[in-house]
Amino acid sequence: MNLTEFERSLSNFCVGYETYIKLMSDIRRLDNLIQANEKQLNDSLIKIPFTHLYFVDGLGIFKHQTPTLLKQNRQLIIKYNQQLIKAKKLSNSLHEQLEIIRNDYLTSNGEKSEAKDKLANKYLKQFGQIGHPLKRKDK
Repeated sequence: MNLTEFERSLSNFCVGYETYIKLMSDIRRLDNLIQANEKQLNDSLIKIPFTHLYFVDGLGIFKHQTPTLLKQNRQLIIKYNQQLIKAKKLSNSLHEQLEIIRNDYLTSNGEKSEAKDKLANKYLKQFGQIGHPLKRKDK
């Protein structure tokens, strides 16, 4: 691929990577909300000694916040699972893009290689990466 296509590929990868980082942050936030919700739900259960936990009392009456907590937990888990699916698809796409970029970089030579090296370094600096993941590692 020529330099313009190479730079476009790098740019698309960077945008996708930033999206992935944001998505993972959202997933962590949802996970924390689910854990807090489940803790509150567990605290609302009526505990009977030497038996399992129940969320209704002997008369079958729900504690006032239990139905709301169950509904919220269900919604959070659905959203969490959707975000996980998106993150997995995006991760696979990023791996494919990086492999294409890497293969193109490794097969280029001469001035093209130097120009691509400069472009790659320019884009990689924004992620604070050390080293160059596209270069060959000769032993």
